[in-house]
Amino acid sequence: MEYDSRQKELEEKNVIVNSWVKTISEKGIVGEEVTPEILRSVLESLGASFESKLELEPLGEYSNLDKRPGLDAVWGENRVDDYKKWVKDIYIPQHEQETGKALPTLYDRKTNTFDDIKHSGMIQYLGELTAYAAGKMDFEKYKRLTERRIEKGKAWAEKGENDLYIPSKNAPFPPKFPIDAWDYLKSTK
Repeated sequence: MEYDSRQKELEEKNVIVNSWVKTISEKGIVGEEVTPEILRSVLESLGASFESKLELEPLGEYSNLDKRPGLDAVWGENRVDDYKKWVKDIYIPQHEQETGKALPTLYDRKTNTFDDIKHSGMIQYLGELTAYAAGKMDFEKYKRLTERRIEKGKAWAEKGENDLYIPSKNAPFPPKFPIDAWDYLKSTK
């Protein structure tokens, strides 16, 4: 009986989070808050582990490099590597082939040049989702960063070949990326 009620509760949480992520992708807005506890519960059902409090501290950092030890603690080093490989080797080439347009790269203000990194915003998506679930990022910051990344991704997708692109410090991702990443995480649990 207890197992059935816990299973039902998890299924209800899954519906909430699936709907939330779908809205992020379809409308480009984070919408109403899904609590970190609900998100964490669903991520745990996908294989995440939030047990070690000290190892989660890096999730509060901004950069992917600084956040990585926290991601490894939650998801495991191999799973984070697999996610990054999926983004770089499968998702980006597929997206570029489907759209006929290369994704933007990061801009280095120091050298006034673009580099060749296209995946930063997509890696940030997993890091920021995990940080929010772990309580290392508040909802307003999560919402602001996610919506900004989608807004920049839409601007890039809608930009004409000769239109100016103004880079920002928040690396973009394609608007539909959150649901694609969510489907990937569910398929690899």
